[in-house]
Amino acid sequence: MEKLTISDIATLAKVSTATVSNYLNGNFNKMSVKTRRHLEEIISQTNYRPNSTARDLAKNESKTIGVSIADITNPFTSTVLSGISDVCNRYGYKVVFTNADQDSQTEVDNIIRLRSENVAGFIFDPVSPNGPIYKSFSNKSSVMVDLQAKSLNMDTIVTDNEKSVFEMTQKMLDKGYDELYFVSWPLKDVSTRLQRYQGFLKAAKYEDDGSHLLIVPHHGSQEEYDAFNEQVADIIKNKGSKKVGFFAMNGRVFLRLLQAAQIQNYSYPQDYGVATYEELAWMKVLKPGISCIRQDSREIGEKAAELLNKKLTGKASSQPEVTIIPTKLIIRESF
Repeated sequence: MEKLTISDIATLAKVSTATVSNYLNGNFNKMSVKTRRHLEEIISQTNYRPNSTARDLAKNESKTIGVSIADITNPFTSTVLSGISDVCNRYGYKVVFTNADQDSQTEVDNIIRLRSENVAGFIFDPVSPNGPIYKSFSNKSSVMVDLQAKSLNMDTIVTDNEKSVFEMTQKMLDKGYDELYFVSWPLKDVSTRLQRYQGFLKAAKYEDDGSHLLIVPHHGSQEEYDAFNEQVADIIKNKGSKKVGFFAMNGRVFLRLLQAAQIQNYSYPQDYGVATYEELAWMKVLKPGISCIRQDSREIGEKAAELLNKKLTGKASSQPEVTIIPTKLIIRESF
């Protein structure tokens, strides 16, 4: 007979896998007595025997760290992973990575799979930081990076998104730009995009009405990309005597913006000004140079792994906090 999994128990009990996981780990705070007794009965009837994950988490006997990644193709992510790996190697941890490929359900499946492994703690680079799966994790063995949940239940490491974009936008205004646009993937509920957009709006003193927001499709159709290209071309074409500039939310959005302008043979800084959050290696070879906000993504990974190690050795606070990694404004000739 094939061994039952945590998902099988959840299906039989008609509850979520997170609820089963909470039961197995003794987290009964938000669980009704009825649910607790029902799970006890199902587990007894099926003779289900979980692996030693819960016991090892409590005793910190495991030397394996589980890392859930939103998108392994993101250049930001690869540097974060490098920082995590180096610190974990230093402390003798093995690291197991999973990639959600920007899909929320894949992320949940990956996390459940990590929980079934013999891991001591978790580092999350989330697709959906507000997803219910994260509410089942203890701050004692978890760290989140890059994105920030609305309700903080674990230590989170981010960059100074709003402040740095405010400062870069102000630099563009100081150069005499009359009209600025924030270029981003769909804002949705993504903390980095929202915080950067707020920094832009505050510096430019624009209303939050979308009039200075350009959305780049994320894995969109060709028609959607064509519509974005036309928007960019129309803004530059109809600027008249105004100095028009764009701020890109990240490096890949910046590349889309650059491509859209080049289709109509527009070039910076003659036809428009541009700056971006994130400095990628290929930006350094562009001429003129690109003004950008440089974030130390490697430090984010290192800080996350250092903090997790402190948690697992009982040297960290149990209260979740947000750690902000400073950025640096790099001013070049793009505006």
